[in-house]
Amino acid sequence: MRHVRLCAAVGFLLLACSPGGSGKSASVVANGFGDPNKPPPIGVGGGDQGPQTPSDQGDLFGNDSELACKNGCAFTAVPLLEDGVSAADISPFEASADFKSGSLCVVEPQLSRDGQPGALFPRNWLRPRFRWTSTGGETLWEIRMHSESQPDDLRAYTRSIPGKPDNQWLVPKDIWKKMRDITKPVTVTIRGLGPGGAITGSSGDFEIAPVDASGSLVFWATTSSVVDYTQASSRLEGFSLADAAKNTETDEAVAETLAAADVQTGNIPGEDGAQPRGAYDLYACGGATPRPTCATAPTNPNCCNPTGFKFGDVVCIGCHVSTPDGKGVLFTDNWPWDKVAASIEVGTRGQLPATVTPYASELLKQPWLGMQALSPAFFNDTQRILVTSYGQRANPGTTPYDAVPPRRHEIAWFDLAANDAANPIPDAIPPDPQLPGQTENIYQARDARNAAVGRARNVSWGLITTIGETRSAVTPAWSNDGTTIAYVSTDISSTDGHPDWTANEADIHTVLYNGHAGGSIQPLTGASDPTVLEYYPDFSADDAFIAFVRAPKPTQGSRCVPSQDANGTVMACPTVDLGANPDGPYYNRNGEIYIVPSQGAPQPIRLNANDPVSCTGETVRGSINSWPKWSPRVVSEGGKTYYFLMFSSARSYPESFRLPPARLTPAISNKSAQLYMAAIVVDDATHEVTTYPAVYLWNQNIAVDAQGNAKVVPTSNLTPAWDDFSIPPVPPFVPPPR
Repeated sequence: MRHVRLCAAVGFLLLACSPGGSGKSASVVANGFGDPNKPPPIGVGGGDQGPQTPSDQGDLFGNDSELACKNGCAFTAVPLLEDGVSAADISPFEASADFKSGSLCVVEPQLSRDGQPGALFPRNWLRPRFRWTSTGGETLWEIRMHSESQPDDLRAYTRSIPGKPDNQWLVPKDIWKKMRDITKPVTVTIRGLGPGGAITGSSGDFEIAPVDASGSLVFWATTSSVVDYTQASSRLEGFSLADAAKNTETDEAVAETLAAADVQTGNIPGEDGAQPRGAYDLYACGGATPRPTCATAPTNPNCCNPTGFKFGDVVCIGCHVSTPDGKGVLFTDNWPWDKVAASIEVGTRGQLPATVTPYASELLKQPWLGMQALSPAFFNDTQRILVTSYGQRANPGTTPYDAVPPRRHEIAWFDLAANDAANPIPDAIPPDPQLPGQTENIYQARDARNAAVGRARNVSWGLITTIGETRSAVTPAWSNDGTTIAYVSTDISSTDGHPDWTANEADIHTVLYNGHAGGSIQPLTGASDPTVLEYYPDFSADDAFIAFVRAPKPTQGSRCVPSQDANGTVMACPTVDLGANPDGPYYNRNGEIYIVPSQGAPQPIRLNANDPVSCTGETVRGSINSWPKWSPRVVSEGGKTYYFLMFSSARSYPESFRLPPARLTPAISNKSAQLYMAAIVVDDATHEVTTYPAVYLWNQNIAVDAQGNAKVVPTSNLTPAWDDFSIPPVPPFVPPPR
């Protein structure tokens, strides 16, 4: 199986984890970046002035304009007119407030409907983008916002773009800043003027929380399921939320946080510990070193070297977590699934973080490791503990390197502060077929490496006892107070430590950390129902809740994954009807996000954010909701406690695409995924929990190049990490030509 090339963050999933304005009126480009040539409107002046239109060129999303609203209100009676819309054009809307419903579907933000609340925005979030579709042939649109706290309604007018199925309008920056103090629901009515003067529309509410969210998002962005040593198919992207203490604003694009080519760890051994990972392809390529170019390479796709990749280099940035100080990440590399630490700070990007010793980095270069977790309670000057899953091998005390892929994982710990000068860990030696005796040297180094890593067991790394666990233990989460580890107990774990696509069992169990001694396991009540799959736990910042994914059990107990022989020949699976629930717990197309109190409860709470907007025709089935991650802080205000959570979903969005499948892709969806935010509010007196619809992150595919030019770069975005990251700032924007 050594020729399987799968990024750990995808595994069987894809098979293969700006500066403010000048205070003047400005035109803006991109209207939420749906169309780079379509500017949203900016209004200026007081209620005694006529409609306003953009007057000059501003930054990408518009500099602030000053609304002459004497009492500081957010809305003004002055209508906001986009280019090409005149005062005369809007007269049909002013003549009547009526509309006919049915053809118009508001996709962003999700508005209240049938007794369910609309989306809830943190007050420092991305300014809302309104996006809607219609089959009524409308060409002119009115967006109206009303709130009890505002003496006037906001009215904005925009035209459809021919050939564009989605219509969009982005709330101007200055208006959104003033809206942060609106505490009552905001009623949005979108109306369209169609053929013959017919007006269609739709209406509903959204809300603004009286609190800020905090921190930065760093997520895994990929364009392909294939890992082919180009080091270009996946990377980490990130953006930061506004921080009043730092006088910063929410980034409206993303910055590349880490790419595989940045990582300087290097010389990662293969599964047997003898050669740098990838060196076993040398002989299949005719003994060529360095690898030949793709133009002259043999048919084996692992032979060619398009980007100067060296054996042992990192080739994929998979499932990642932040170091608690926010200055680094730890992630899963490609086969054979070792762990890598890298700084994301400007100036040291890709280097080993100061909080991870070179010795600990070598210990992490073991095969068959899974997803990882850290706790602030055990990240200090004397010990910095990482918890992960560890694929069973014959004898981890004497032969921690094992070329036999495991089918069962246990929970392990690693001390990132470990440093044992008396027990150095030798490097793996790359082969050279031209040198006599080189093979012997390789295996001498392998034996020495096995011995050194084995001697460090129970000193600098080791296994955590899980008494009563009879299945595989994978994807651990660790409470912020350091007391409890929650993990997935599953019947089959893949080599990279995920619950496998072929698994039929997945429940969340807990065990005490207990100074990495562990103890007896406990099924988490409300997240260990044997009739369904439960996986990917994550503790909230106050440890009050655990979020997880829940999905129906597979219809068919046996599911085939394509196999591959040593020559790279793939044997496809026979065509089989896998039924209504085709997937195991890894990346289940029918997954849904739930939360449960961390001590358990009879019934978990299903999030409203699971459901796509109903008028799109999509349902939760097929949306692939997954990878929940909480925000780094919980905030209480006015008798309520506010939680925010990020997750991925493959519901439709403007730049969706199909990812190229890898050679061993099983029968699962390869729709591109995006990130969504969910809000959860707890009433402090009654303990009633209210959950809100999902909020789409419209900035997650917007990149800014070195020259300050912004453009949409479609990627599939998964495995978010939400923390106080030290990530690069998004540079100032230069608008593209209108």
